[in-house]
Amino acid sequence: MAPLRWAIVSAGTISHDFACAVSTLPATDHQLVAVGARGLENARKFAELHGIPRFYEGYEPIAKDPEVDVVYVGTVNNAHYEVSRMMLEAGKHVLCEKPLCVNRGQARALLDFARERGLFCMEAIWSRFFPSYIHLRDRIARGDLGRIERVEVQFGFPLTHVERVRMKSLGGGTVLDLGVYTIQVAMWAFQAEPVKIDAAGQLNDEGVDVGITAKLHFP
Repeated sequence: MAPLRWAIVSAGTISHDFACAVSTLPATDHQLVAVGARGLENARKFAELHGIPRFYEGYEPIAKDPEVDVVYVGTVNNAHYEVSRMMLEAGKHVLCEKPLCVNRGQARALLDFARERGLFCMEAIWSRFFPSYIHLRDRIARGDLGRIERVEVQFGFPLTHVERVRMKSLGGGTVLDLGVYTIQVAMWAFQAEPVKIDAAGQLNDEGVDVGITAKLHFP
């Protein structure tokens, strides 16, 4: 079976981490074949660092590259929908960095489109694949822990200095950047969507949430 041929969209820190992760996998299964960035020089440096044969300025060349099977989207949050949609329209499978989109409407439209095209599209919640998650999921399924009544999750560290997190125009905010981890682990534990949400938090001058406390009620 031929290896999956990966392309990376954006040459930032998270894309670097993804490229390093792929490099640990057998080349017979996964190969990095292209990278696209807003600046050609950034793409070139990234390709050179990770041994990627092709690099492009912009993202459209990735969509048009016939030797790309699946695309990792590591752009800033507000570009996730547009770039992922572009790749799906070109017949590429998509692994998009979290958050998948900046609102439910975009996420639903993107997933519906992928299903219509018969393409893989997933949000890159990497923690779902940790051995500890798999072990805990098995224990819950076996009933070792009884009925799950309460899940408490805390996660946070200083990010207010990071432009993409503090600016509304870039899809910033605590919930979209870190809160996705806490929300998804609660939904994962209960295997359900919350029926009610109580939340309170603080906003910065941009109107972006910099801290939040939430209670999710499950059926």
